[in-house]
Amino acid sequence: MAFSRSAARLVSSPAARSALGGPTSDPVRWGILSAGRIASDYVKAINVTEGASAAAVAARSASKAAAFASAHSIPASHGSYPELIGNPNVDVVYVGTILDHHAEWARESLLAGKPTVVEKPLTLTYQDTRELVDLARERNVFLMEGMWTRCFPAVRKLRQLIAASDVGPIVYAQADFGWAFPESSPDDRIWLPNSGGVTLDIGMYIAQLGRVAFPGARASDVRATGTVKNGVDYTVMATVSYDRGHQKEGSSVGDGMLQLALTGAANTEERCVLQGTRGRIVLDGPFHVPQRLRVLHDQGRGISDEVVYDFPLPDDPYGEWNYPGSIGFVHQIQEVGRALREGKKECEAFPLEDSLEVAHVVDEIVHQVRGERDVASTDDGEWLEAQRRKQASIDAR
Repeated sequence: MAFSRSAARLVSSPAARSALGGPTSDPVRWGILSAGRIASDYVKAINVTEGASAAAVAARSASKAAAFASAHSIPASHGSYPELIGNPNVDVVYVGTILDHHAEWARESLLAGKPTVVEKPLTLTYQDTRELVDLARERNVFLMEGMWTRCFPAVRKLRQLIAASDVGPIVYAQADFGWAFPESSPDDRIWLPNSGGVTLDIGMYIAQLGRVAFPGARASDVRATGTVKNGVDYTVMATVSYDRGHQKEGSSVGDGMLQLALTGAANTEERCVLQGTRGRIVLDGPFHVPQRLRVLHDQGRGISDEVVYDFPLPDDPYGEWNYPGSIGFVHQIQEVGRALREGKKECEAFPLEDSLEVAHVVDEIVHQVRGERDVASTDDGEWLEAQRRKQASIDAR
């Protein structure tokens, strides 16, 4: 009868306890393009990050921008997005609009020569993402998709362990992510026909793990199935194969495999497991705000020794956020600041090639589960028609 033995060692990272980096020169001045909930959390994180400051905010109306600026002690506010982009006191633009407008305003920012960080996902489609990446490279302007998870100390440690083959080559990775969609809020962004659904909302958090688990590999095949509710993908199961190319030579491991479980029907554990040939690495939930990493080294079937690495969130002077764990934005803000000071055009934690790979995977999943983005079949035609009218209203703004 198999049994399990775990000899655990706890390793805590002192550096992970502080949001503050070393001494810096002038702060990187952020322009916040949007005055919504995610933008509010982002500004709060900027305000407690050394070497960063929120210099200006823009909203669809001058009054909304002024109210946001007052609430967050931002010195300048603008009643239009072009005014913010043209502000000479802004070093980098953060695009925090709803997804439908990411590509439009990221493009305008890049055309103006402004370093740009776009809230994830970068755009609605792979094609739009490809065009933004090409534009950033053509104009030689910094661009980053805000995949903040990649900037956490726990993920840096994870990549070090994989590079060192600590548990052997990774055979497969599995992760779940789900949160209960607001049934009583049909106007919530999650139900928008173009940008709604579980995959575009949180699927990228798992999709990005493929490039972590299988460095240098490319997604070669995507298989997805799922359920649709109110015209958007609601619960999804997907498997992505990663071609290791020359890395397969002399190895019996074969292609890497990533399994995604997503749902808008329930709040899930949100745990990630990366299975290697000699053990496994576990990112305890919530893995998109990773704070604990466990490494289990196989000592026999059902027997393992465990090493635990703890990476506490930075000190939180607020306590209240619109989204859980948003104090962790400080890690991304620091990464962007370092990159800009060093004259880089991409962020090493999440380079543009990774954005393209994730966009490809997400595109495939959405297409296989929903078909064409503007889904015609639904059990509630009147509801979907109302959402389409709402989408048309958004597009016309």
